[in-house]
Parts: sequence; C-alpha cells; structure tokens
Amino acid sequence: MSARGGRLPVIAIVGRPNVGKSTLFNRLIGERKAIVGDRPGVTIDRLESDWALRSAGETRHVTLVDTGGIGLSAAPLQVDGTSGPVDLQSAIEWQVEAALEVADVVMFITDGSAGVSPLDEMIAERLRRRSIKLLLVVNKAENPALAHDFHGLGMGEPLPVSALHNQGLHELREALAGSLPDWAGEEEGEPPMARLAVIGRPNAGKSTLINAWLGRERMVVSPKPGTTRDAVDIDLEYKDPQGEGIVRLIDTAGQRRHSRINDAIEFIARVKAQQAFARADAAVMLIDGEAGISDQDMRLMTLTQEKGCALLVAVNKVDLLSDAAWKLLAERLDFRMRGLPDVPLLRISAKQGKGVHGLLRQAVAAARRNQRTFTTGELNRWLEDAQVRQPAPSDHGAVVRMKYCTQVSTSPPVIRVFCNRPKAVRSAYMKYLEREFRVCFRMTGVPVRLVFDASENPYADKKDGQRAPERTKGGSERRRSKGKH
Repeated sequence: MSARGGRLPVIAIVGRPNVGKSTLFNRLIGERKAIVGDRPGVTIDRLESDWALRSAGETRHVTLVDTGGIGLSAAPLQVDGTSGPVDLQSAIEWQVEAALEVADVVMFITDGSAGVSPLDEMIAERLRRRSIKLLLVVNKAENPALAHDFHGLGMGEPLPVSALHNQGLHELREALAGSLPDWAGEEEGEPPMARLAVIGRPNAGKSTLINAWLGRERMVVSPKPGTTRDAVDIDLEYKDPQGEGIVRLIDTAGQRRHSRINDAIEFIARVKAQQAFARADAAVMLIDGEAGISDQDMRLMTLTQEKGCALLVAVNKVDLLSDAAWKLLAERLDFRMRGLPDVPLLRISAKQGKGVHGLLRQAVAAARRNQRTFTTGELNRWLEDAQVRQPAPSDHGAVVRMKYCTQVSTSPPVIRVFCNRPKAVRSAYMKYLEREFRVCFRMTGVPVRLVFDASENPYADKKDGQRAPERTKGGSERRRSKGKH
C-alpha cells in the first residue's frame, strides 16, 4: 500500500531579483503559489512544491523550490549580529548557497531584456565553483536571440524562455528531465522494518543522539548516500519482542548553521526535512531543553503531519534542567503542541545516554503504527460504533450516514469512508472521527487521513424517469416497468 523509501530530487531556482523566478515557478507547477511583483524582494516566503515533471512521455516527481526571498526579508541579521537591512549582493550570495545546499539541479534565471549584469556574473562564478548540475535559463526572451549574450557566463548553452508568455517551457522541461539523477529514488535490497528521521535545530543534539543509538546497538551496517547532499543514511540492527530487522536512520545532519541570516537557515532546514519526511515512517523532533521550542520547531512538526510521518518529540539535555525548569518547559510544549494529534513527549540526555534507548523503542513503535494495515471488518466496526456514539449532523434536515470504509494506503493510514452525502460532512465531525480512530486503534502521533466519498448508487444513471438497469443473478440486465401495478 505504501510507496515510501525513495526521495524526490530537488530542483532549485536562483537568480537576482526581478528576473521572473516566481513567475516561472508558478508557470511550471501550474498554479499561482508564489507572489509575483515588480520590486526586488517581493518573494518573502520560500516556496516548495512537489511537481510532476512530464517529458518525452515519462513523469518524474521532483521538489521544485523558489529561493527568491532568502536574505531579502525585513531586517535580517547582519555579519556582526546586529539587525538592519542587508545589501543585495550579500542576500543573493546566501540565496545561492542555500540552493547549493539542498539541490540536485540548479536553474539559474537571468533577464534577457536587461542583458548580463554584474550580479549575474557574480552568481555564475559562485555556481561554477561547485560540482552540481546547472541550467542557465534566459527569461523574458520572447526574442530567442536575446539569449546569445549569456554565452559569456561560461555555463553552457543558455535556454531562452518567456514564463509570462509560456514560450520555451517544453524545451526547459526536456532539459530538466535530462539533468536529473539517473536513479529513480527507490531503495535497493531488503527494505528496512522502519525508517526514522531525526530532525531539529543545529545544536539540538541530533548527531549525539544518533551516535548514542549506534553505540548502544554497536552495529553500523553501511553508510549510504542519503536524503540530502553531504548527509548519509545509517542502518542499524534492531531487535525487540515484536521482531527484528534493519532500522534506517535518515540523517539530516548535513545542515550548516548560517547564523547571519536566519531565513536561510530555515529554508535549508525545511527543504531537508521535507526530503526526510517523504521517506520516513516516523520522525523524532529533537528540542534543546535549554533553548526551548521555537517557531521553526513548530513549523517542522506541522510539516511531519502534512507529509504523513508519525511524530515523537524528545527534549534533550534535560540533565541541565531543574525540576521547576522542566515543568515550565513541559507546560509550554503542551500548549504549543495542542493542535497536533496526541504526540508523545519524552525526556532524554543524549550525551549521558539517558532515555535514548527508550526513545528508539518508541520511535520504532510509532513507525509500525504508521505502517499498520486494518481489516475491513475492523474498520467498519469502528465506524459503526463511532456513529452510535455521535451521529453525523444532518444536512438541512437530511440524514448524513456513513455506510462503510476501506483502507487505501499506509504511512500514513488513509481510510476511504463511503457515505450518502460526502460534501455535507462537517469538519468538526471529520475531526471527531479522526480522534475516535486514534483512540480505538491506539494510533498515537500518527496523522490519520479520512477521505469521504459517495457510496455507489444503483439509480445514479436514471434518465427520463427511468431507473437504472437492474442486474439479475445471471448477470443480464432488465428494466423495471413504469406502469401502474
């Protein structure tokens, strides 16, 4: 049922302001997701989107990221740590570095109507230093001859496009498809029993925790090319009363702390976390007990749910906290996490090895919950009991009835619920059913998905007052008469 295991290649868009990066992003993904404007720095939020890249009759699923707002938000931190406006060149340098940190392919966007600028030359020089797939795209080139001036950047043949007028995008898709890694992202050999992602801010103690797990198990099977550039997946042998096998730790430790510009840190962390979540069954959110919980931590935790990962939260360095400090932090965490589905909260000290083995056990258990399959009988007994306890609110006097349900996939569990009026099911009742599902099946921390669909109606095709054909036992069709009896 589940397709987890492989990661999506990342294509990053970079370029100086006002060259049309966001317009191109919107055009490629087919929706207006990025805010487009004529002034530099209008892309305030970094944007990522899963994108089905179609080329030569094939489809590759990738993550497309627009780095346009990095370093251009209001009053980022400067080199000396003070707050204030940052110069354009420094902002673009951080944008390029962030793209190089996460991408498999970089699209360098230039403005054909303006020609080659000093900032274009600076970006090209920085990109050429790194061994990465590069595509030079000349936007606003309604006249393809405008691309000729960009040969001097030394980045190969420039591709003329016009994102605004939808010109040259077929050729761009072909070039992108040819630049993607050859691998399809699937795992080789026997799949692991569980895939765990460890996430958190740079100083939360992720590496110390992973080392503690490896030291406790005393088994590193093999480092493998991992979720992101400069990162590895690590396999360890695991055994408990429910079984034994390989647990794959999806490492996001390739992050670098860019302390001067906070939004670059967040961009890198978010994209790498997305890559990890796309492959993981469960994620351990590691929080520095001394630093407390941040907005970035909350965004990452919400992202785990969106990407279908089971979630656990572990507070590290609790040996440095007094009982009163821990109580205050726990209350704050409970308040901040109130919108998440009953997430386990654990205390550990990775450095001292306290609680780390219990955390691993709980993380594997969460992964198993996310992978769980249910029989149709189990699901329908749950649905019937839930409706007995609380029937669905009526729709303008009409009864809304859940009829039956089936499981569609795992990691996360997706349950299709068939009912007579799927569009009339209120969000509050959906949340009620989700809560009942977690309680009934003990799915702590798992992001359950309920999809409501119309139950089959044998009379849906009736026309001109006639009922739909009726099937006989032998499979032939007959129509009921309309006359009086």
